[in-house]
Amino acid sequence: MRDAIGITLGAGIGIAAAVVLLRPRSAPPAPAGTSEEVIEERGNRQPVFPTVREQKGAAPRSGVDAQWARLNQQGIDALDRGDEIASVALFEQCLRALPTEPVFASNLAEALARLSVREHERGGEDDRAQSMEHLARAVLLAPERTDLAQRLAQLKKLTESEHGFWVDASEHFELSYDGSRNELLMKASQITQILERIYLELGEAFGSFPVEAGRSKIRVVLYRREGFHEVTGIGHWAGGLYDGSVRVPVEDLGREKAALDRVLRHEVTHAFVHASGGKNVPGWLNEGLAQWLETGSLTAQAGAVAEARKTLMGNELIPLQELVDSLASSKNSGRVIAAYAQALALVAYIERHFGDRVLYEMVAGCKTDTPCELTFRRRTGAELEAVLSEMAAGL
Repeated sequence: MRDAIGITLGAGIGIAAAVVLLRPRSAPPAPAGTSEEVIEERGNRQPVFPTVREQKGAAPRSGVDAQWARLNQQGIDALDRGDEIASVALFEQCLRALPTEPVFASNLAEALARLSVREHERGGEDDRAQSMEHLARAVLLAPERTDLAQRLAQLKKLTESEHGFWVDASEHFELSYDGSRNELLMKASQITQILERIYLELGEAFGSFPVEAGRSKIRVVLYRREGFHEVTGIGHWAGGLYDGSVRVPVEDLGREKAALDRVLRHEVTHAFVHASGGKNVPGWLNEGLAQWLETGSLTAQAGAVAEARKTLMGNELIPLQELVDSLASSKNSGRVIAAYAQALALVAYIERHFGDRVLYEMVAGCKTDTPCELTFRRRTGAELEAVLSEMAAGL
């Protein structure tokens, strides 16, 4: 059975890609929920979306008219506060006035790239089309930005991979798949029913419902296994990913239905985390929650936590500041496995001793740039690192 663990591959200003990782046969014990399949080239994988480097806006050269220098600074200020639409409009005015000023072109490219990311994250069909257009213009304005060109190429590849796909819409999801696959065409309603059940359960857990809050319906794209690996560029160790859309390989729905339920639950959890907390949720909290919620069963959840704690026994735990970004960034497979086990064990420990609400409040606080450590301290009076030490002492 291909049970799943999610891996966050990278952040930048773009949405992290969360990949379902499959267990290697010859490696240290994996976190709960992994299978017996092989991870290929674990340390060499690349993000589905190359990281878009967030750059500060720059001032124009001396001698530029003060009017345009002032508008440029207003554009930088708008970019800093996350108002990409306003910053694009301001930089557009500057570039139209002085089309040969390279700083104006560079700043506009940065604003368009960030706007493209925001549009892609919203997930609607029109949003995705606008995202592509804005990113394409950013590439033209800043041809030296290889990160933008790589992201545009991958967006085009993903879009082309879905050409001609059938779309079944439910209340909160858009399920996209190859309509020539009769087993999917006949059973698509069963998958959307699973997704809607997951949505309701997670909405109650998080205390918020992303679609009702204004997010577009969550897209779920089903591929054949080879097509999935070809379009994402990741190896056969991956069983699914979340990159703003949930993407899952399905070869035989009848045989894989039980594993599919768990994969979908894990990846939709990432969608809820992103909707609730934005891009600043630390990797350990994001992946810990996804693992903790993926089973949908208290018994299975307890078993997964027990296995995670067993993996950590006798080992020194990783400081939380080293688990802020991707938990898969290390090329040491043992450290990656330990990071995921620690994330799950810590989330479960916090839930047991402080209640699950603090976990969801820590996520939500990240949306307003409140570090989860601060939210935790305000809610509990305790320090996260101290709690980690207490957990370690009890292993």
